[in-house]
Amino acid sequence: MVYYRRIQLERRHSMKKAMQQILFIALLFLAWYMTTHRPSEEQFYTWLEEEYQIDCKEKVSCKRKADENSVYTLIETGSTIKRGYLLFNTVGKIYEDQNGDRFTIKAIGVFGDYFTIVDDSSPHS
Repeated sequence: MVYYRRIQLERRHSMKKAMQQILFIALLFLAWYMTTHRPSEEQFYTWLEEEYQIDCKEKVSCKRKADENSVYTLIETGSTIKRGYLLFNTVGKIYEDQNGDRFTIKAIGVFGDYFTIVDDSSPHS
C-alpha cells in the first residue's frame, strides 16, 4: 500500500512538472509572437482610416469623413509613438478641425493590430 501511494505521488509530481514546462514553453512562444507581430506606424494609419474614417495620406493634414457628403480637414497637433516596449506599441494622436475642436485618439498595437485605449472624439463624429 505504501509503495502504491509513493508511485501515485511521483506520477502527480511528474505531471505537475510537465504542465509547468508546457506552460513555460507556451509563454515563451507567446512572447516571441507578440515581439515579432508588433504593428507598424503604416498599419496604424490604415487602422485609423478603417476605424475612424481619418485619412492621413498627406501627413501634414488629414481628412475625416463625417458622412457620405461631408469631409472635415484635420491638422495633427500632437503625436506620440512609443516603440520602446518589447511586446506592444502605443500611439497617441491629437487632431484639430477647422472649428478649433480637438480630439484625441490613443491606441495600443499588439498581435498585429491596433486597439483603442482613449477615444475623445469631437462633436462632428
